[in-house]
Amino acid sequence: MDNRSSEEKIQDAGAPEPSEIVLQRSEYENLMKRLEELEGLREKLMRSAADFENAKKRLARERDDFVKFSQENFIRSILPVLDNFERALTHAQAQQQESPALKNLVSGIQMIHKQFLDTLKGQGLSRIQSLGELFDPHKHEAIAHIPETGPEDVVIQEHEAGYMLHDRLLRAAKVNVRVAPAPSNSQEAP
Repeated sequence: MDNRSSEEKIQDAGAPEPSEIVLQRSEYENLMKRLEELEGLREKLMRSAADFENAKKRLARERDDFVKFSQENFIRSILPVLDNFERALTHAQAQQQESPALKNLVSGIQMIHKQFLDTLKGQGLSRIQSLGELFDPHKHEAIAHIPETGPEDVVIQEHEAGYMLHDRLLRAAKVNVRVAPAPSNSQEAP
């Protein structure tokens, strides 16, 4: 209980704060030690908060990638079916020239093929354009090098289509690449 009179209390309440506080050396050292501890804990807390934010971002990115590429194996296993479907469609189109009765059947198969491709495209699959493009070892697998005149390292034939799933190579295109023809050995002497 405060034994001061109310007048003394009012005078103390209105008195300005002292500009200097005197501490004993041991008190000062104790306060400095606690200040260092608090500063260390603050830094540790800041690092932990930054680590937590980085972990949250990394986990969100990993989750997005997992969802994005979760069907990769399934789509990879369907690609041979798509290849055979396209071969059958090419063959049927050639046969329709000989048998006009196949025209409606081929038209229906083309619509199914388009629907199949649109479904795969909706899952992030895209076909790699190869014919006429420069050979890119990151997207193409060279089956043969064909000596021809014309620009070198250009894809001139595609044996098997290549596909990307979002931004990842799913299957490289198998292609023939143009190379310069070998110089002829029959040079005439002057």
